[in-house]
Amino acid sequence: MRAFGLLSLAMVAACASSGSSSSASRPATQTMNGGSMGSLTVSNMVNSDVVKMPYSADAVFRILASVYDSLAIPVTTMDPVRKIIGNPGYKTRQRLGKVTLSKYLDCGTTQIGPNADSYDVVLNITTTVAADGPAASTMTTILDAQSRPATFNQAYNRCSSKGLLETRLTDIVKARLSRR
Repeated sequence: MRAFGLLSLAMVAACASSGSSSSASRPATQTMNGGSMGSLTVSNMVNSDVVKMPYSADAVFRILASVYDSLAIPVTTMDPVRKIIGNPGYKTRQRLGKVTLSKYLDCGTTQIGPNADSYDVVLNITTTVAADGPAASTMTTILDAQSRPATFNQAYNRCSSKGLLETRLTDIVKARLSRR
């Protein structure tokens, strides 16, 4: 019975931790104590998109505020010294600009469709730019999202990124800098 309980916990943890694939991630761990059955450590992964850019860190950082604006993400955090920009608590519902949230996020599905299109969603998105030589840089975008039903008071559940918002952000940066 003990082995079955631990196996069940491990299967639930494996199912909960599967999701999007990206180039890097930061783990957040939690240990659950099962009493006489032992304990289980579960890691949540926050995916990040890391892209090498053929432009200086200063050039990339200078245009990021306008790129965020074009994606309808208000900038609430900007650190020009460390070259960090983003919004660590953007609450939205149904859309990000003119794009439905389900294009960017997987928050599960109900009978009426993707949860991302009907739930309250909180995005935590930040981009950091680091110099990679005099005329190159590395741009790292971290996207973490959670959602919950708009009409019920319940806890937020994690959403996984489909990687399209991060790709769109990178594509806009490259397109704007290539015109210069």
